[in-house]
Amino acid sequence: MGIAKRDPPIPQVPLWLGAGGLIPFVVLAAAIWVSDEAYRVIAYEWLRTYAAVILSFVGALHWGFAMLHPKMSEHERNTVMGWSVVPALVAWLGLLASLRHGLVLTGAMFALHYAMDRAFVLRFGIPAWYIRLRGGLTIVAVACLAAAAIR
Repeated sequence: MGIAKRDPPIPQVPLWLGAGGLIPFVVLAAAIWVSDEAYRVIAYEWLRTYAAVILSFVGALHWGFAMLHPKMSEHERNTVMGWSVVPALVAWLGLLASLRHGLVLTGAMFALHYAMDRAFVLRFGIPAWYIRLRGGLTIVAVACLAAAAIR
């Protein structure tokens, strides 16, 4: 019987930066549930704005991958770069939409972008730890946006 292959651990810096990036999601979603109405309005706007910024960031990751990945054809590179701007555009629409619709739209885009990340990892073989990190971060971010949207 052989030893089971284990994926390498998530490097500490991306793990801590990613976890730190969840703090505003968790704190603001919690504030929406426990705060007085006057503060809740501010927490909603801050959460929606923060989610838009982070969604733009995760989209931009694909631009970076496309620029640097040595095995992409020019067509693949152009396709990935084209996709990379979609999350920012959806984030912007999420800011223009009504509050709850914006939170739902942004949360849905986080989930869709994670699916694109998975397809990207399978096709282009970026480090295995990346998709594990993104999966955990996406679950928490989407859960926080959903919790805020139903309040």
